[in-house]
Amino acid sequence: MSKRLNIGFLVDDLNNYFSNQACKGAELAARALDANLFIYPGHYIGKPDGRSEDIEFEYQYNSVFSLPNENNIDILYILLGTIGSRAEIDLQKKFLDDLPDVPKVTLFAEVEGYPSVTFDNKNGFGRALLHLIEKHGAKKIGLVSGPKTNKDARERLEAYTEVMAQNGLEVTDDLIVFGDFTEDSMDVTRKLLDNNPDLDAVMFANDLMALGAYKVFEERGIKVGRDILVAGFDDDIFSASMNPPLTTVEASSADLTYKAMLDAPDYISGNATGNISVDTYLVQRNSCGCGSLDVNGLKERFNLTDIVSEKRDCLGSLKDYMFGVFSEDEQALAVKESFEGFCDAYIDFINGDSNKELLELAFRRIVDSDILTYVGTEKLFNVLQTLQSAGSDRLPGEIGTVTVDALFSEFYRLLSLKGLSLAGTHMSKRDKVSRLVNRQTGEIFTMGGRDTIPYDHLLEGLNSVGFEGSYLYMFQGNLKHPADEEWHCPKSVLLMAFADEYGVHMPQEEMMLLRTERLFANEFISQERRRTMTVFPLFVGEDLYGFIVNELDTSDLANVSLVAYQLSVSIKSLLMIEEQNRVKRELQTSLEQFMRDNSLLTKEARQDELTSLYNRRGFLEEARKAIADPLNRGKNAIICYADMDNLKMINDKFGHDDGDFALRETASILTDTFRNTDILGRIGGDEFVAFALVGSLDDYEKTLKERIENITRKHNEVTGKEYPVEMSVGICEFVCSDTADIFALLEEADEKLYVEKTEKKRLRGSYR
Repeated sequence: MSKRLNIGFLVDDLNNYFSNQACKGAELAARALDANLFIYPGHYIGKPDGRSEDIEFEYQYNSVFSLPNENNIDILYILLGTIGSRAEIDLQKKFLDDLPDVPKVTLFAEVEGYPSVTFDNKNGFGRALLHLIEKHGAKKIGLVSGPKTNKDARERLEAYTEVMAQNGLEVTDDLIVFGDFTEDSMDVTRKLLDNNPDLDAVMFANDLMALGAYKVFEERGIKVGRDILVAGFDDDIFSASMNPPLTTVEASSADLTYKAMLDAPDYISGNATGNISVDTYLVQRNSCGCGSLDVNGLKERFNLTDIVSEKRDCLGSLKDYMFGVFSEDEQALAVKESFEGFCDAYIDFINGDSNKELLELAFRRIVDSDILTYVGTEKLFNVLQTLQSAGSDRLPGEIGTVTVDALFSEFYRLLSLKGLSLAGTHMSKRDKVSRLVNRQTGEIFTMGGRDTIPYDHLLEGLNSVGFEGSYLYMFQGNLKHPADEEWHCPKSVLLMAFADEYGVHMPQEEMMLLRTERLFANEFISQERRRTMTVFPLFVGEDLYGFIVNELDTSDLANVSLVAYQLSVSIKSLLMIEEQNRVKRELQTSLEQFMRDNSLLTKEARQDELTSLYNRRGFLEEARKAIADPLNRGKNAIICYADMDNLKMINDKFGHDDGDFALRETASILTDTFRNTDILGRIGGDEFVAFALVGSLDDYEKTLKERIENITRKHNEVTGKEYPVEMSVGICEFVCSDTADIFALLEEADEKLYVEKTEKKRLRGSYR
């Protein structure tokens, strides 16, 4: 069995529709190749645009770009057109050069020395511009271009200047402004309008900039489609719902990525044939001045001029237009079959070979086939409107037209209801994700009985919102990644928890540590089938905690960032709580280590060598026996937890010999304080504990503390050292029983110790 291909895909923001669709195309290609697809969603390289309020720590997303290497991927595709849209060519080249030494293919951008797959920008953009000139008579046309460093933007600029020149239209410098491909490019639109108040039309190098420009037109009282004509590029998801709908150029990132990744074996073997360009198409809507759909143009595109005799040709063209890259998707097979069945039934109906009931049944199969999952609503309506027109052409007279119109009126009604249902389902799923992560956070902070952060609970329920598998990785220690420092990813991480089809798990400690390059291939991830997985950084501000790896369908990619953001905030909060209880955590960790290393502890002596008191093991064993002894049942007892003050200061200022003396003196003070029958131990560097049976508990804590203070004062008077030997104390009072938990008692005493130590710091500025 040959090794399965591992394809790496570097993209920008997963919530960017263009990039999200590119991931869908990539997944379809990976399925076709039976290859693993690993998606690395960073953000952008180069200088930030400074418009976004949360831009300060955006660089943290790019930490995922350091994860691919020669050992975990076979080929790397880079969505450089978006990732590098802010960067100069030299920086884009350096970014590519610094990536692993595997075959690399750039998408939507060209860099010398690297194969690329790009759109046919010039022809598509040129067709849109010609449409404004030839059909609508526009003469003075401005251009809002993309970044000068972006290859797509440069090609669209070239198309603009060439088409304008070919049509004898003047191009001056003030007719061209440069945006950044984002909705925030409104200022450059204002500049263009200020310099050219008499513009007939504006071409935008992408739809996002046109979306922002609509706000500028509205604030100036300019009516798009009437006072000024507008066209964009990309056919983004929102373009059809803009007011008025945006005329644009269809450039499917899913199609392009799909075609590029299908050639992965050829790129790896060196047999790929240079750079590839993918076709684009003009989409006419109302912003350019068109009043309705160009049905005749679509008839020609779909080969519908003779719907009966060219049945096979038109079916192929219709499916290509409708499904695009999804025409190759096996999961969409039922949808495609239902659509083809409807087209067959419709052609038979207008040819007199089928009845109305069969046609209506065929259409209901389309509606029930989840066609709107694979096909945009506008495309489906365009096809239906074109088929309606072709049917009216075929059926003679007014009766034929009325019959067809009545049929399609019902079809449109059914589709509208289906669309509303799907929209509600989508919103319901997003709402479910939001509720899930919020509930997890609330439950975590109210959970009790956990000695460690409940990382497994952070992953609970993710399978219910489309996450087939989730793997939570944390760095060892809290890593900070300042913006002005180069990021070097640690070579190893800890797998804190994972979720799969069998539930949520926390691996045993000896199985947690693994090399970072194996994020997608730890021993809990079966290699028996292909997977689509994505990795997302977990961070808050400069603090970078680790990564979350998810296996999911690309239709759910938009939920990844929402889950990761909430995980990051939860982890930060939990770590802060852990830090605030440092002493408690140290004790818990020590006790956990004691339990894990029990085989080693059995070999250690029960006595502390420096002080001659019990060591940790000796104290725990003796105290447990005393607490559970039937003879002591029901008797009052105390646990005293003492922490020597300023041991570090004594070591630093007077030397470690004096530090050892101070520790022995602390042990001596406690020995003088307690009775020979009491149990004393040194359980840590400067931490001491004592167990004692007592009579009445009334004011015992106060009495014992006063006794310790008096004996401490006497010892310091005798030693005559330059420093005092002092300690902070916490006392837990309880009743002996066989159910009393020594660890819980130690924790309670430790918490009281922490309060006293904190109060000393507040009053003295230090312990002394």
